[in-house]
Amino acid sequence: MTTRTAQTKEVISFGPFSVVASERLLTKDGAPVELSGRAYDLLVTLLSRPNEVISKSDLMAEVWPGITVEEGSLRFHVASIRKALGDGRDGARYISTSSGRGYCFVAPVSRSSKRSQAVAEVGFPHANLASRFIRMIGRDNDVLNISDRLNATRFVTIVGAGGVGKTTVAVAVGHQLLDEFTGDVIFVDLGMLNDPKLVAPAIASMLSLSVQSEDATPSLLAYLRDKRLLLILDTCEHLIETVAELASLIFTAAPQVHLLATIREVLQVKDEHVYRLDSLACPPEDQGLTAAALLTFPATRLFVEQAVASGAHPDFSDAEATIVVGICRKLDGMALAIELAARHVESYGLAQTAALLDLRPPLLWPGRRSATPRQKTLQATLDWSYALLSESERTVLRRLAVLVGHFTLDAALAAATSSHAG
Repeated sequence: MTTRTAQTKEVISFGPFSVVASERLLTKDGAPVELSGRAYDLLVTLLSRPNEVISKSDLMAEVWPGITVEEGSLRFHVASIRKALGDGRDGARYISTSSGRGYCFVAPVSRSSKRSQAVAEVGFPHANLASRFIRMIGRDNDVLNISDRLNATRFVTIVGAGGVGKTTVAVAVGHQLLDEFTGDVIFVDLGMLNDPKLVAPAIASMLSLSVQSEDATPSLLAYLRDKRLLLILDTCEHLIETVAELASLIFTAAPQVHLLATIREVLQVKDEHVYRLDSLACPPEDQGLTAAALLTFPATRLFVEQAVASGAHPDFSDAEATIVVGICRKLDGMALAIELAARHVESYGLAQTAALLDLRPPLLWPGRRSATPRQKTLQATLDWSYALLSESERTVLRRLAVLVGHFTLDAALAAATSSHAG
């Protein structure tokens, strides 16, 4: 049901930017600027108290009410705001950091109001989808297939190893289906949570739903019962039991809600449809690849584009194309690992980068500063994964580490059950 009403909009302006709080809209010279929901909330909070240092604890309490998050999450979203605003470019300054205290919005701010005729829809308040990733390589078919499955089944889990690109694909699916859900696509990053009890409150918070009870689940289910939206639950593996139960309850109680989850193992609940996301395709091992053909395979194309983006000026010969193929195959086509390796070509050159891979695993090679803490290095990704294992699973993993290269199931069983290993 819709009604036409006269609305008064408060517009907050600074530099070439404007924020219309009632529409959750950030524009630059009239053109929309993409910003994730949490980053937008953080920007509005900073704008509410310009030229005042707001403590980190106050910012986290305002942007993540009732949820315990790591300070790294705050830094991540501040960095994304600065990037969106071009903070630091051409002398522009918007957000300053007060060491050990918090952040301050330092640009001149003006406020104005204007009345307009608008169509107000009774129901869902706003969408909160993460910004679309500008470059996504080799995943177009995955996005289309997952979108089709979501439409047909309502409940899909994207399953894959850490660093394979599950979040990137999930965000792309959200944007693919944005019009179909009339903008009602909610992205919930569960990677910031450590307490399973906070899963339902986190989802409720993203829906702008105020919950007064200690158990948010009944209120959440009642709210979603007649809503039509796409709910994306990202990074569920460390909260798998709670997410599995809650997702199943939502699927049953809210027949118009579609669920998309990213996780490293199957939820194993009724009505779940699993989509396994494989590594990026590499050239066949026995195929001689020319430099011109590097861009025809997703893994090698990602390597080349990331190397260029990092400042390298590769003009690969056919012989060097073979080195690129070797690097991508050695990294098993894992998107995160390829990105980290490619970023070293500008500093070390192609041959030396390959040599470094042979000398030691690139576990501590730094990635993007804006990446989530668990994806800043391969070591962080592995640590995150290792912490998810039970003690018996860690024992098996340590025992399997004695096997090098390909090995048979019999060899794995022998190593895993040996009392002398691990």
